Amino acid sequence: MSKLLPPASSYRPLFFSLTPASSEYNSFKNLQSDAENAGNLLDLFAHQKKELLRQQHPRKHWDADSLDRAYEEWAAGKNPDQEGTWVYYPWSKRLLHLLEKEEFIQVRTSRNQYKITPAEQQLLSTKTIGIIGLSVGHAVALTLASERIAGNLKLADFDTIELSNLNRIRTGIHSSGLNKCIVTAREIAEIDPFIDIECFTEGITPENLETFLRGSPALDLLIDECDDLQLKIRCRQKAREYGIPVLMETSDRGMLDVERYDLEPERALFHGLLNDIPAERLQAIAPAEKIPLVLKIVNAPNGSVRGRASMIEIGQTISTWPQLASAVTLGGSIVAETGRRILLDTFRASGRYYVDPEQIIRDKTLSDIGTPASNPYEPFDKTAAWLLADSFPAAGTLHLPEATVKTLVDAACQAPSTGNDQPWKWIYTNGNLLLFHDPHRSHSFGDFHQNASFISLGAAYENLSLKSRALGYDVQLQWQPSRASPHLVALLRFIPAAPTAIPDYSFLSGAIYSRCTNRNTMVREVIPEAAYHRITGAAESIEGVKLHWLTAPEPIQEAGRIIGACDRIRLLHPEGHQDFVGREMRWTPEEAETKGDGIDIRSLGLSGPEALALGLVKDPEVAGTLKKIEGGHALVQAALKTVSGAAAIGLITLPEYGHRSFFEGGKAMQRLWLQTELEELALHPLISPLYLFPRILYGTENGLDETEIRKLRELRQQFLQIFPLEPGLAEVFLFKIGKADRPLIQSHRLPLHTTLFLRSPL
Repeated sequence: MSKLLPPASSYRPLFFSLTPASSEYNSFKNLQSDAENAGNLLDLFAHQKKELLRQQHPRKHWDADSLDRAYEEWAAGKNPDQEGTWVYYPWSKRLLHLLEKEEFIQVRTSRNQYKITPAEQQLLSTKTIGIIGLSVGHAVALTLASERIAGNLKLADFDTIELSNLNRIRTGIHSSGLNKCIVTAREIAEIDPFIDIECFTEGITPENLETFLRGSPALDLLIDECDDLQLKIRCRQKAREYGIPVLMETSDRGMLDVERYDLEPERALFHGLLNDIPAERLQAIAPAEKIPLVLKIVNAPNGSVRGRASMIEIGQTISTWPQLASAVTLGGSIVAETGRRILLDTFRASGRYYVDPEQIIRDKTLSDIGTPASNPYEPFDKTAAWLLADSFPAAGTLHLPEATVKTLVDAACQAPSTGNDQPWKWIYTNGNLLLFHDPHRSHSFGDFHQNASFISLGAAYENLSLKSRALGYDVQLQWQPSRASPHLVALLRFIPAAPTAIPDYSFLSGAIYSRCTNRNTMVREVIPEAAYHRITGAAESIEGVKLHWLTAPEPIQEAGRIIGACDRIRLLHPEGHQDFVGREMRWTPEEAETKGDGIDIRSLGLSGPEALALGLVKDPEVAGTLKKIEGGHALVQAALKTVSGAAAIGLITLPEYGHRSFFEGGKAMQRLWLQTELEELALHPLISPLYLFPRILYGTENGLDETEIRKLRELRQQFLQIFPLEPGLAEVFLFKIGKADRPLIQSHRLPLHTTLFLRSPL
């Protein structure tokens, strides 16, 4: 009988209708004997005929005896073996005896009535549906077949079943290595052998797309479940040309796309989501552009929390898109139900729809992430600040003109600050300029012990001091002159500039307004020793400052790995995440310009995939999920990438941990940065390690969980391998320098009138 067996790729059963005169009678009898001997013969005809009789007389009360009698009456004078249809499945070597086609369909679809009427069922049997992609498409195809929503199916997929597919494809391990179309077609044939199926086991190609869509029988509905972006675009273009409606389900949040090209021949592909992409780019999509375009099509930021978290992990801890059997099964149901209504002309709309179980069935009291701490500080109290300012005696030195004060403070306010929070307030009266710390603006997870604020305040003071010297004034500083206000940092008075034995760095004031954070990609290039000498000299001109350099590639890469690991801890911490998303970042140009603070997202120099990933992780639930699964390691890769072109990484330290040291360190940082600007080099702060390490070195109430503490201790030891530091230092500023294109976007500043308050002299 081996000559009757089709090749292993067969998916069509063999049919036998028997009479002694049939040409296939002898072959069938041999096949029947083999199947019976192997225990693979199953005669279901009588059982199915009895079910048909019961359905034909629904008002009659049937019991087993009455049903047997009815069948015997029908069978009188007939040879049951020659009734109905014999079906042989070559892949399983099973031989089944079934009702003939029309009666089989009648019985199998009887439970559809009257959700599907007999007339509708008949109409559906004339329809042809094509499915591209048989992972998700497998569930779609089986659901369509189970409801018998089409009489003809065309299936296309070049891929084979792998073990990892079995988390969502309802088949057995024995199917491994078989083409997905073949597996799906065989399973449908075992449900209903009378559904006509055509398999395109090579997948859809430019050569066979026309045949798939228009070859006899032509498609009445196209279902796209493939992963190939170019194919998704091409098949829609053709479907629109031929007026074929398209459905696509994504197995996340039950998202269904309906594109009615049969009713809207001018409809834009993917609801217009790619309209801003030039047509020529869609004709030849570069590999690096594919994922960003797919995420744009599915509107990735609107995906499920765990779906978005998983997207960030692709290429890190997982290799491809995750799909669950529950979501795939739901998708099969949604597509089948919608497809049926389209084919019956009871649904005529296009659009994007969600059937999201997590939103429909949810416990609103549960959350994957804690609530970040609120800001404990009140907004800056100008009234109290004025009272304090008036308590100081008038300066016996210079009383500067109002315009000069504005010039100096405006220069001071160009200083860098954490997240561009600009935590300073200035009051000028009676010749006294008071510098206040505004903790309401600077309160954040990163500002542990207010260290970051005092660095910023020191940098602002240094700008003011340099600008004053350039204008012919020296500044006298009185540190924290009042116990009545812990937020008063310094009292400043001005005197005529005098010759000094120490180097005059006032020339650096020329770079105050051009200095910027440069996050553009650096191109590794050796920096001349003379430049290092000048930069180091500028930083170490502040008493007690030591500048440490890494210039070899290996320690730079190790520093990048440590920085990335700290970035990950900070961003996935509830408060650190809130800092980044809600306090630091300005997500639109309008927001950046209106608020005048924060970091304009355009200044980050992100690639398309990086910008999409950042958009996904801004959701606190996504961050919480990444933390729970110990994911987010793409942040480490991003840090490694960002340091890869750096010429050097530097670290500023001072001898003693405390506010005054961080203030002095801020002065040194600013001198270093301004000198770097004059050297025409790019500088980019790498801040997260120095924000986090003090929490494990100097804090007991550090706001960290045990996992974060353990990891930071490991990272600290690794950090000390590349920067062998003594205990107790103030570690002020970690940065990279190198060659890079100048950024087009610079940080905004708050209006001066919101920062400086002055009273003209009497």
